[in-house]
Amino acid sequence: MISASTPRHPVTLARLSGLAYLVIILCGVFAQLAVRGVLIDWQDAGVTAGAIRDQNTLFRLGIMADLLVFGLDIVLAVTFYRLLSPVDRGLALFALSLRLVMAAVMCANLLAMIAPLTLLGDTPLAAQLDGPAAEVAALAALELHSEGYVLGLMVFGLHGTALGVLLFRSGYFPAVLGVLIGISGLSYLLLGIVHFALPALTGAGSVLLLMAALPEFVFTAWLLLAGLSRKKWDATLTGQTPV
Repeated sequence: MISASTPRHPVTLARLSGLAYLVIILCGVFAQLAVRGVLIDWQDAGVTAGAIRDQNTLFRLGIMADLLVFGLDIVLAVTFYRLLSPVDRGLALFALSLRLVMAAVMCANLLAMIAPLTLLGDTPLAAQLDGPAAEVAALAALELHSEGYVLGLMVFGLHGTALGVLLFRSGYFPAVLGVLIGISGLSYLLLGIVHFALPALTGAGSVLLLMAALPEFVFTAWLLLAGLSRKKWDATLTGQTPV
């Protein structure tokens, strides 16, 4: 018996997942590099506040891009569960849960990104603070957002590790994809461990981030171009136990 959650058109679902992943990557790069990377000067609260005031629309677009990313993460949590539950339903549910938790952490953390709009804008709270105090508070909120982002990536790393095992065992995805995504997940997890527990090794952060990000690009390209092997998918379903 085939589970009701099993997709009828797995190749199409895999390619749509790849499209969602591509949008996540593009929006994530935009929010991180084109917005936060341009507007935030971690050494100068005044410069950062001035940039946010002058380019308020860009700052808000970065927040909206993040929201789109986290919404699509929820979509991918479901589609990956549907695609990989025939491999191991329990592990697929674990991976789904971790991605949902990650999205929740990231959404809650986004409140710190929104705080500068209140602290630096024309609001009753801003009126009660003098300029420098508001600017320092805004930069502190952005720093808190940065720390929370790393925490969310650690949860995402656990998800990636579980996802890598499922991909490796599936048979209808190339085993090398499972290895790559597993490495990506472990790299995100190690990035967080180094950041919070081993600050003396922060120089390794760039290497770990590269090891984490590149496999996601490869996985996205594979999903878009190939999806999965329909023949091996059908063979897997034929041999699966009743649910």
